[in-house]
Amino acid sequence: MTFLQQTARRIFDTHGPSLRDVWVILPTRRAVSVFLDELAALSDRPFLAPHALAVDDFITQAAGVQLIDSVSLVFELYEVFKEIDPLVEFEQFIGWANVLLTDFDRMDQYLVNPHELFSYLTAAKALERWQVDMPSSAQPLVETPGTARYFKLFENLQAAYHALHQRLNEQGLAYRGMAYRLLAEQVEPLVRDNLAYEQLYFVGFNALSRAEEQMIRVLVDASKAELIWDADLYYMDDRRQEAGEFLRRYRDNGWFFSRQNHADLRNDSNNLLGTDKNIRVIGVPNASMQAKVAGKLYRDWSDNAKRDTGEEQTRSTHPRTAIVLADETLLVPVLYALDEGVTDLNVTMGLSLRSSLLFTLVDTLFEMQRTVHEFRTRDGRDLRIPKFHHRHVVKVLNHPFVKQYERIQQLEWPGGTDEKGVVEPPEPLFQWIARTIVKDQRVYLTEKELHELGLNDPLVRVLFTRWPSDNPARAIQTFYELIDLLRDVYRVSQDAIEIEYLYLFYTLLQQLETTLDRQRSDGRTTITLKSFRQFLYELIRQTSIPFTSEGRSSLQIMGMLETRALDFDRVIVLSVNEGVLPQSRRLNSLIPFDIAQELQLPTYREQEAVMAYHFYRLLQRASEIVLIHTTSTDAYGNSKGEPSRFVRQIEHELVPRSQGRIRLTKPSVRFGPVGADKLPGLTDLQVPKTDSIRADLITLLTTRGLYPSYLNQFVSCSMRFYFSRLVKISEEEDIEEKMGVTDFGNWMHLVLERLDKEYRLLNKPIDELLIVQLLEEEFARTMKGRVMESGINLLLYDLAKKLMLDFQRQQSELSGLTVIGSEQTLDTYIDVPLNGRQLHVRIAGKIDRIEQYGGQIRIVDYKTGKVDLPDKTPKDLADKLLNDGSADKMRQLWMYRYLTLKNIRDYGGLPRNKDIADVFPAQGMTVEAGFYSFRDVQGGFKSNPVRFDENDDPEQYIQDSENLLRQLIQRMFDPSEPFRKTDQLETCQYCDYKGICGR
Repeated sequence: MTFLQQTARRIFDTHGPSLRDVWVILPTRRAVSVFLDELAALSDRPFLAPHALAVDDFITQAAGVQLIDSVSLVFELYEVFKEIDPLVEFEQFIGWANVLLTDFDRMDQYLVNPHELFSYLTAAKALERWQVDMPSSAQPLVETPGTARYFKLFENLQAAYHALHQRLNEQGLAYRGMAYRLLAEQVEPLVRDNLAYEQLYFVGFNALSRAEEQMIRVLVDASKAELIWDADLYYMDDRRQEAGEFLRRYRDNGWFFSRQNHADLRNDSNNLLGTDKNIRVIGVPNASMQAKVAGKLYRDWSDNAKRDTGEEQTRSTHPRTAIVLADETLLVPVLYALDEGVTDLNVTMGLSLRSSLLFTLVDTLFEMQRTVHEFRTRDGRDLRIPKFHHRHVVKVLNHPFVKQYERIQQLEWPGGTDEKGVVEPPEPLFQWIARTIVKDQRVYLTEKELHELGLNDPLVRVLFTRWPSDNPARAIQTFYELIDLLRDVYRVSQDAIEIEYLYLFYTLLQQLETTLDRQRSDGRTTITLKSFRQFLYELIRQTSIPFTSEGRSSLQIMGMLETRALDFDRVIVLSVNEGVLPQSRRLNSLIPFDIAQELQLPTYREQEAVMAYHFYRLLQRASEIVLIHTTSTDAYGNSKGEPSRFVRQIEHELVPRSQGRIRLTKPSVRFGPVGADKLPGLTDLQVPKTDSIRADLITLLTTRGLYPSYLNQFVSCSMRFYFSRLVKISEEEDIEEKMGVTDFGNWMHLVLERLDKEYRLLNKPIDELLIVQLLEEEFARTMKGRVMESGINLLLYDLAKKLMLDFQRQQSELSGLTVIGSEQTLDTYIDVPLNGRQLHVRIAGKIDRIEQYGGQIRIVDYKTGKVDLPDKTPKDLADKLLNDGSADKMRQLWMYRYLTLKNIRDYGGLPRNKDIADVFPAQGMTVEAGFYSFRDVQGGFKSNPVRFDENDDPEQYIQDSENLLRQLIQRMFDPSEPFRKTDQLETCQYCDYKGICGR
């Protein structure tokens, strides 16, 4: 029998069929609903029910006050402080107002003497200002106007507290703690001597505030009230167990004895140690997986019950089940994790507005409004330009509501031709805007640019319009327009929860607008956009959707506090982690810990004892218990990835004393279908060379061909070659605000290419002004939207200019230097024996520059990074070229020289500037391949030391090179050598695929 069933039977038996003069006060409204259901089940004839109320409802009703809403309360407190200190600013006030109101609430609930508390606080701050711990030799700190106002705040708290009470009393209003104090101080006339209250029962309470204790003591002494406790011998008899801390105190004070009936009210059960329980403790990697496990457990329980009975269970026979969320943000994942067939459930908690998709859109809009592009010009001026940052813009465009609006309105970019003459087809408008921003590397965008990109669509105009920093009314108007435009989105999606969120947000805006208008008309309050945001977010945090459904549903989903006085047969508790259950030791308060302790205000110690009671009381009458925790730290640092201490207590204290009645197990969880432990064809990130993969490889080598970069990828990490060249996985294109190494190198290469093609090949003069001009032109063309005026980009820009000018000076000193070609692709074909046939493989390479100097052909590759080449041919040359991933530069130059010698042999020379008909005669000339390193411009040309024999005969070089290439190509096809990730971890440092490989 549950606790509320016992309580209902007792009250019904005591007062007979008519209970209209009985008052039953319970901890929560859900407990009230369940109690009335249990009471109704005791009789098959109608009878008058008692007055059953949640304690907060009883207090405000008995005190005769109305609770003030949170918006008005903040402004009432602000008006109070304005009268005390006219210089107080709303923007600073809103930062600590809610903390102060929470402290006022605690003070009143615990009947703390305001004068005593604020005297303590003022004295503590005076000691802080006195700097008593500072050495006598130290220079005393000078008190600034800011610090003076800080200390003045604490001196004004007592006056503000009394003034706030007076303002609210005059209006018949109160905040929660204030209502408790009012009733506690006037309990005699309001309740004890009031004939409307004949008999009161306080049911299922644990940690009473001092105001509650005073009220109940007066009523108990007058034989007008009784307390009905729910306790268990396990924590009542063990003084070390924190769960029974408060109940043991009440028992020792005689509160477990009824003076009216001379009866013992202990009602101690022995359920924790005396009944059979199956407890499972499950650890999962992250919070969302907890919801999946909970949904699977409930589905299994339901399927097993149906299989055992052969039919669906009714509410009366179905075991009472609760999914309890220690972290209430998991409500939505849990609802989605439940099977679609679960319809008989009740949610006893609010769903915070902060959990909605609507809030994510609002939050992104506020973040976007804060973006101001700030930089210092070359003449030293600081400029601030209000622009939207690309990340916020793309985030807004990708929001589900905005995408849904795009689909409903059938918004399309009509298509066109890009700057290269490529025809682009029509596509969804917002998708095209996001792609254009990335393609053009537009880091910052103005209102006008976005409106033009959005073809002046109404939603684009609403989303991307600046809000004045001193006019929050503009933001409110934007939200109204946004709600109006998104109305069709909600209508089509038919998401009941999001529709409710929209209504809540709309009413919140109306409430805020009315309050702001009233404040503005009084001319006393100036609210900036920043303070408005703080205020709005605090209200959103406090606002939630109150779920309403039938209390007798077979499945209950609730927070830990909502379980008070309720019992279940099966319980699943989520987030049973240290730091969540109980919460981490943080108390957001202006009252120091030692002062709170001195005045007997609750601290984290009392909070932990309260949570321990709720936890163990929840387990008392349950037979099937599952405790789920995460094994990793959460993003906010609340959970440390450790099971709660309560789990340790159960394992080491409760289970050993249960004499085998409690069975505790720690099962592991595997996600995915049975038998899906390993992916087919991909074992430990080794990809076998199947027939289809070998066919793709043949196509690649016979059409596109084998380039030095491909070969380097294969030798250094064959898995990287597989991902890049065969599967063709590429990183999603993104905007890089800071110029990266690759961007810097590409930019320099483009400038060098233009210098060679447009000037050196045509024998046109080159000077420093021309180089600076080309640098600016290529930066503007290739890095659209990037900010060059400040930060790392400015430093890299100046570095590029210095390197290019130094290179030009070094080149001008080389008399007789002739550029033959720029960005030339040289290729040839070789036959490779493969499975009894000859594979005709294309070998190719794109060369930055081909030049003649001193009767020698030089194959040049530009390098902006470090170049490290050996001084002479390594003894293990073949092994390095075939197997050493670190010899990539040497391997690249080896292939360039091979291609050059082969082309000279076959064609008598080299093509000029991609014109096959125009061949530069090079027969008989020596060929060197090397680098121009911009890390060492003065070092000049650095040649490759690869030589296969001392004579360095070109024909022998070609033959030896082709033999090595055949070996490498045959390795690529070797089925006994799968594609696998490298063992050299330094290779993975800048690899695009290290996330796939787990590196």
